[in-house]
Amino acid sequence: MEMKKFFSYLTAILMIALVSMGFTACSSDDDDESSLSFTKEIIVGKWKITNIAGNNEHGNWLFVGSEAEFKSDGTCKGWFSMEDAYKIEGGRIKTYNARTSEPMFVYTLLSQNGATLSVKMDGTLDDNSTCTLTLKKVN
Repeated sequence: MEMKKFFSYLTAILMIALVSMGFTACSSDDDDESSLSFTKEIIVGKWKITNIAGNNEHGNWLFVGSEAEFKSDGTCKGWFSMEDAYKIEGGRIKTYNARTSEPMFVYTLLSQNGATLSVKMDGTLDDNSTCTLTLKKVN
């Protein structure tokens, strides 16, 4: 009889644990800002900024009409002069200075509509700016 009671308690504990995991395992607020991912096929080419929204602390070099180019070999001519290389990690673009390996910016793809992208741009290290860029492919 003692063994039957033990298995009843064990079964009850397992059921409670399974139900608890079901409530805590997933929630919509755990999702990334974007389910889209950058690939080389998407980003390679020349891009022009058509709109900037958010905290743009770099108005002297990041402005509507400025262009950047991303090449298939991992080099780029970014909006900032030292931003000359990139890698795609976790679906995001991380730019850096090729000579010093200093990180520059992280770009997250928010949406894509043909040749137009909406991209969140986050600063790294001492740059806390965050803004959303609308980019139009120009070639």
